[in-house]
Amino acid sequence: MPDAAPRAILLSIGTEILLGEILDSNAAHLAGELARLGVELRAVRQLADERATIAAAFGEARAAADLVIATGGLGPTHDDLTREGLADALGETLTPDQGLEEELRRRFAAYGPMPTSNLRQALRVPSAKALPNPIGSAPGWWVDRDRSVVVLLPGVPAEMRRMWTEQVVPRLEAHFALRPLHVRTVKTFGVGESAVAEALDGLLDAPGDGISAGIYARDDGVHLRFATREDAAMLDRPVDQSQQLLGEHVYGTDEETLPSVALRALAARGVGSLASVESGTAGALLAILAEANGSPVTYAGGVLIADGHVVPAGPRADAVLHLVLLPQDPHGRSRVQVSMDGATVLPPTEIRIHGSGPQRQRRAAFAALDTVRRAFG
Repeated sequence: MPDAAPRAILLSIGTEILLGEILDSNAAHLAGELARLGVELRAVRQLADERATIAAAFGEARAAADLVIATGGLGPTHDDLTREGLADALGETLTPDQGLEEELRRRFAAYGPMPTSNLRQALRVPSAKALPNPIGSAPGWWVDRDRSVVVLLPGVPAEMRRMWTEQVVPRLEAHFALRPLHVRTVKTFGVGESAVAEALDGLLDAPGDGISAGIYARDDGVHLRFATREDAAMLDRPVDQSQQLLGEHVYGTDEETLPSVALRALAARGVGSLASVESGTAGALLAILAEANGSPVTYAGGVLIADGHVVPAGPRADAVLHLVLLPQDPHGRSRVQVSMDGATVLPPTEIRIHGSGPQRQRRAAFAALDTVRRAFG
């Protein structure tokens, strides 16, 4: 039996997260990274900037996991208490690190005098090794003690991600016997989560020995996930089986996207350029098509019109995709009207979608692209 994957707990530190002032994007990014590396994430906790709370969380996490990763609370202000909290949990004393202080002073030299408060970022406990931060003032920590590793990372996403890639990942690969997780994804649109699960006839419950399966709804449809830490080829069977069972509802697998599939279908019909005209979507279709990199069809741009206004002349293109998102009914359902004119014609089609706010607008845009995919694919 292969060794079990190391267990990890993430601590997202910052009262601003609990108040809803910022989204915890760091936890989502690190969750994906840990899965890719072969680390089993067991929990994510969001903590206020309270020293006792942070210390208790570190103590509990170190007792339950092989790896604890904390983001946030490494700044210079009074409420940046992650260093202090971990020091308390370890029973160690923070002392100035001369090398870190010199590095801080060099960093600030180009900008003027360094605020005294920044000297807090040069404090370190004896068991911590400093992790360089090339684009910020807050160094990270690597603490390997008592058969548990603790990593402290800045809360600023750009700083956290670079430090993670350059400083943490190589250390994790050297420290743990990692078995990367192999993942395959099957993507559907136009059918609900429960209907997908029913159509799979038990495949999600029994995908095969050594394989885990999951299902989740996104703006671009319902996705199936099959994963294993063993031979990646084991995933071919459940992927193929789910594609057969779900038929036309499947628009792609793995890295394929609904925009890329729809645009590829148009290219096969001789469309070289596409424009869009939309209403009621806050420009969701325009934003999605503008991000469709590497497409065989050039996106010429789009026009967003207010309800009841005359449609202005849009960008010139071989084909123009029209999308109208109508108001919701009392049950939260919306009607989406889709058509296309130009060199390739799509008669007016009406689709129903669910959702609210930006999600509803994005789902309308994806519904338009799925209509194109089904009509010309």
